[in-house]
Amino acid sequence: MIPRSMALISVLLCAAGVVGAQLPRPLIREDYDPGKTLTRMRFTPLFDQVPPSGYLPVRIFIHNGFRTMRKWDFDFVSTCQDYSDRGNELRSGHSVTCDPGQTLEYDILVPLVTAFQSYHGNAASLEVRAGATALRSSLANHATEFDPRWPSVMISESLYTANRGPLSSAVNSRLASPARGHHRYHYGGGATNLEFGAAFNPGHLPEDWRGYTGFDCCLMTGRDWNSLAPGARNALLKWNRLGGNLLIYTRSPAADTATLNLNPSGRGETELIRSWGEVRILDLPATGLLDPASTVRLIADDLPPRTGGNKSSSYHHDFHAGWPLRDAFGSRQAHILFFILVLIAFGILVGPVNLFVFARSGQRHRLFITTPVISLGASLLLVVLILFQDGFGGRGERLVLMEVRSDPRENAAYLAQEQIARTGVLLSTRFKTSEPATLSPVLIEESHWARVTRENSGGDGRFTLDLRNEGFAAGGDWFQSRSEHGHYLETVRPTRGRIEALPGAATPVVTSTFEFPLDTLYLKDARGNYWTARNVRQGRRVTLAGVPSTRFHSWLAAEKKRFNARNKKRLSLAAQRSACFFAATSEAPAIDTLRSVNWTRTHAVLTGEITTP
Repeated sequence: MIPRSMALISVLLCAAGVVGAQLPRPLIREDYDPGKTLTRMRFTPLFDQVPPSGYLPVRIFIHNGFRTMRKWDFDFVSTCQDYSDRGNELRSGHSVTCDPGQTLEYDILVPLVTAFQSYHGNAASLEVRAGATALRSSLANHATEFDPRWPSVMISESLYTANRGPLSSAVNSRLASPARGHHRYHYGGGATNLEFGAAFNPGHLPEDWRGYTGFDCCLMTGRDWNSLAPGARNALLKWNRLGGNLLIYTRSPAADTATLNLNPSGRGETELIRSWGEVRILDLPATGLLDPASTVRLIADDLPPRTGGNKSSSYHHDFHAGWPLRDAFGSRQAHILFFILVLIAFGILVGPVNLFVFARSGQRHRLFITTPVISLGASLLLVVLILFQDGFGGRGERLVLMEVRSDPRENAAYLAQEQIARTGVLLSTRFKTSEPATLSPVLIEESHWARVTRENSGGDGRFTLDLRNEGFAAGGDWFQSRSEHGHYLETVRPTRGRIEALPGAATPVVTSTFEFPLDTLYLKDARGNYWTARNVRQGRRVTLAGVPSTRFHSWLAAEKKRFNARNKKRLSLAAQRSACFFAATSEAPAIDTLRSVNWTRTHAVLTGEITTP
């Protein structure tokens, strides 16, 4: 006879298995006319947690059993609020029309606000309101507690079901430890209630790389990896190149990056740096249970130093005091003396002068005319002073780090863009991008002009962002009049650009296929020798000149000083490769945002592998 305690454990394990098998679970489940038209709608997040930035991929299922066309509207409000109910908010929407008798099932991305609240107990949440023509509306909320000290993790349901409790306990113990209690002013402290990561079903992963950008690390088994649809696998590999860390657990001792088709070179390795991210092949115990302490230590301590840390921590710290781009951009003093003089003059005119000169005793009725005229004149003068001092539009600078890949069936450029802008008077703050991208404000150093800072926990901003077929349309507080804003953007851009070297030449002869000129080009050959050229133009053969390694490293150090900490690390990773190139240019196309800002300087550093024609 089975002991009662063992029976209870078996029941709990079976229940956990059932829960895992139900992933993904609908957030909204509506049956509008059961038993008659069978009209129904399902709104299902593909991850069971809301990441603190990026996008949340969701699946929409609709069956319209009515005899008339129906339109479903979805309104999303992504928030991150603290105990005082303050915080940033991002609104977006989606609409779809369903014909009579039609069934639709497809995936969309919901933009998420970057979580800047960093006190204990904050949650990134998504409110969803869904409604259709002449049908009832639905409202649901999806919230997840977060902590900037812990990376955002996604984990496959097979690993999640077996390891959820111990892994979550290990995370909370780590964050509650006094040894980990640094930055207590910003992070609070004490016990937390974080989940280890967001669970997913490998058969339902998104096929758009942007769907993973809110996460820093992905854990799955080798069986999960082999079961991925080609589109989902390609999207996950793009995310990996953009800095995501991919951990694959397998029981096969022969498994490596070659057997899992992760290394185009065919070399079998258990650790592999792919552009800005890392892949590791790890042993999965026969029990399926991971060691909680070592797993948490791997994700929090071992991976971040190699790939530049997690995004949430970067948004909180990398752009604050000491951000090189902002330091190079310079500060601006607020000239308030003229405004003070105007206000003093206004006070004198509207008070004693108005009372004793313009509307003296016996003529007090003139106050109804003179007071509005004086107020209007002072307002116009203030407007003129503002326009004279700040002007229209604004000025900004951008830094672009571009990793170029010419691997078979890839031909893509991976862009990380930092930008800073100081605006004058803006007639419109709406803008569009012409390519898919991620966009986030960053916490910059406190100043008279700064609107998103650590001190104000992100500025209580109100943003809008709606995805289009190509890119997105944004509005709200991404840019504000007479303000200073910093942003971080990423994209994956198709390209045929590359540096080709003629084979067999004793002195390298290269050709650039980039559509823009390269001001400086360095090449590191397979033997570790360095070569350089200047003003390299598209389609022209250039013979390189040999240089000592110290010259290259001096140039690279100067370029690294331009970037934030995360992109510095990415340049260091690129410098470890052989048969690669480095280039700098001021004419590479950046990710465009607000066009009324005069982007006076766009400096780009390109890295990639040398190819042969």
